[in-house]
Amino acid sequence: MQSFFLNPWMLLGLAGVALPVLVHLLSRKKYDVVQWGAMQFLQPGRNARRRIRIEELLLMLLRIGLIVVLVIALARPWFSGSLAGRLTSRPDSDIVLVIDSSYSTDHRGMARTPHQTGLAWCRELLNELGPGDSVGIVDARSQVRTIGSGLSVDRRFLHQSLESLPAPSGTSRLREGVLRGLQMAALGTHASRHLVVVTDGQALPWQSADERFWLQLEELQRQSAVPVDLWLVNTQKQKARPANDSLDRLQLSRELTVADFPVRIRTRLKNTGGRASSTRKVFLEVDSQRLAESVQTVRLEPEGQATVEFEHRFATTGSHVVRVSVEEDQLPVDDRASAVISVTEALPVLLVDGSPSPQAVRSETFFVRSALSAAGNRTPWVAARTVNWTEFRRESLGHAQVLLLANVPRLSDSQLAAVREFVEAGGGLAVTLGDQIDLDWYSRQFFAGGAGLLPARPESHQQASLARDAVPVTIQSDSLLLPWISRFQAGSDVGFLEARFTGWFRLSFDAPADAALPSAPPAGSSPAVDTGPARLPTVVAARLTGGDPLLVSRRFGRGEVALLASTIDADWNTLPARPDYVAFLHELVFQLASGRVARNVDAGTPLMFPIPAADQADAFVMNAPDGSELPVTAAGDARRPLIRFDHTSEPGIYRLKYRADAARGPAGPGRDEAFCVEFDRSESDLVPLTDERFAELTQNGRFRAIDNPQDLLQALKTDSARFEFWHLLLLVFLGILIGEVVMTRRLVQGGHAYEPEEA
Repeated sequence: MQSFFLNPWMLLGLAGVALPVLVHLLSRKKYDVVQWGAMQFLQPGRNARRRIRIEELLLMLLRIGLIVVLVIALARPWFSGSLAGRLTSRPDSDIVLVIDSSYSTDHRGMARTPHQTGLAWCRELLNELGPGDSVGIVDARSQVRTIGSGLSVDRRFLHQSLESLPAPSGTSRLREGVLRGLQMAALGTHASRHLVVVTDGQALPWQSADERFWLQLEELQRQSAVPVDLWLVNTQKQKARPANDSLDRLQLSRELTVADFPVRIRTRLKNTGGRASSTRKVFLEVDSQRLAESVQTVRLEPEGQATVEFEHRFATTGSHVVRVSVEEDQLPVDDRASAVISVTEALPVLLVDGSPSPQAVRSETFFVRSALSAAGNRTPWVAARTVNWTEFRRESLGHAQVLLLANVPRLSDSQLAAVREFVEAGGGLAVTLGDQIDLDWYSRQFFAGGAGLLPARPESHQQASLARDAVPVTIQSDSLLLPWISRFQAGSDVGFLEARFTGWFRLSFDAPADAALPSAPPAGSSPAVDTGPARLPTVVAARLTGGDPLLVSRRFGRGEVALLASTIDADWNTLPARPDYVAFLHELVFQLASGRVARNVDAGTPLMFPIPAADQADAFVMNAPDGSELPVTAAGDARRPLIRFDHTSEPGIYRLKYRADAARGPAGPGRDEAFCVEFDRSESDLVPLTDERFAELTQNGRFRAIDNPQDLLQALKTDSARFEFWHLLLLVFLGILIGEVVMTRRLVQGGHAYEPEEA
């Protein structure tokens, strides 16, 4: 048997036992004696004095007992063991239910899905609990969340919470759910505390339950005033691995495009647990309309996969929802994958010429502008305009979504600050090199030891051999792996790989030892450097045949920066002479422009959207996948007003629209703006927990398996019973208090009989 206290800090009150002792000692203080008449003949006898001392000592002990019993009662002592189960029918308990709501619990291989079985288990437990039991609910999926404000005794609220749980979605975060549940249980008020994990028995959530997780669990257990018993409920006991076909999330050649520009939509169809090959039909839907001409038949081998790719041209502007789906099986959640593509008018691009020339054909941006905005094209996909690098100002950017710096020697502090602010706000930046660049400035200010805008540092100029028998330097086909540039791989017959390079800069991703941060910008401009923007690792989009990176990119803030190690004109390569030069520039520009508004994000990532200055954020609402309307908040600043929406825990399609009673600004969006929140699809492989792995979860008393609520309630009365006896101590306190009152009254009113002293 072991015993502890729920409020151990209350034991500090035991210091109060010194008060009765102090009072007793002060009452025996010697006073000056004044002899007065015959009072000397009334001294009590020796026996009377002994009785008085004993009664005073007894009164002091009673008062000490009052303090000791009261303090211990306030500390709320408890004990556990078999005796506790015999002393009471069942103590009141704090119970936290951690419910696995990941999409694997929606498997429909039986009459009820594992999620439905788990909810029924929880409802049955709620019906069996007593009125003094408090219950908390943790919903474990891509985003772990607690239902309500914590533990509750309101059965109606708890039942409604279970009924209103969203359908299974996202990937299980059971380990985070267990830790969150332990924190909730630690705030309980009873000595009997329990955490029940209700899951479908899939192995994936526990695969990464390493030693760190168990250390965190043990630390939370130590912080709790009483230990929390951990229980594991498996709602789908099966040893076999169910067969399942699933689609990966969609890969888009671009998220931002223009009307009548082809967009490629790619995904993979995978089989896990299968025992025979099958033939599946894959469909493409655009804005909820299945396209009859976009159907593919795929043969899928057991444990195999197949790549599926569609191409589509959008006729109208706005945001469009595309979905690839396959015929449903027993787990329909992963039989479809969605994405949002934004179609806009001609994309505004600003070209900054670093080597202008009176002869237009000799300027650095001549080929780029001709390729993007040909003079004879009345409906160009890109609206490009050019400015000399010495005349470039913040105001030059205007409404540009992409900025291209072509062989620009250097930028002033104010120019650099304007470019940095543009990229942080979501603009795209392309930097191409050449013979005019100030290499030292690029290294110290533009790359700035990795803290600047450039994704890599130009080191030294390289030249290809001009010998007749020299192998030409071209682009490696197998380096073109990113979706937006993969169309130029070998076999595309567009000549991109035939472009020859005679000059380029070798790029380095490390900072030099003497690297310095950019100098401070002039007063009134934006800072050139801070630690705020998020900088993801640099990605190599293309390499030359010698292995040197040719095109690299990196996210910076909300925007993206790309660096081309060669020129964008014909000085150091023959790329402008290739027929796919135009297509390459369009792909690059639209890829960089897609950072301004992220349409496809992971669960939990905030949604951002720019709004006209004439609009207010409270004029908009966000429609969640379940159809509910949720408010958005204001973000950005006066020059770049934005709306922000943070509640993206549920995967699916979200739509931003004007409130029904809101007045639309003159330049506001003309239709709903769509966003897609995706989830990790690794749970599609329905591998169940093995006996060995389950034994690891239950070893050393970590978890205990439980089948039905009755078994849990029975355990609460026997081996898991914990009994508080503070109320018994209050009865003892009341008895001592009565004794103290009686003793005090006796001493005050009792008097002393005269007993003559012995000779």
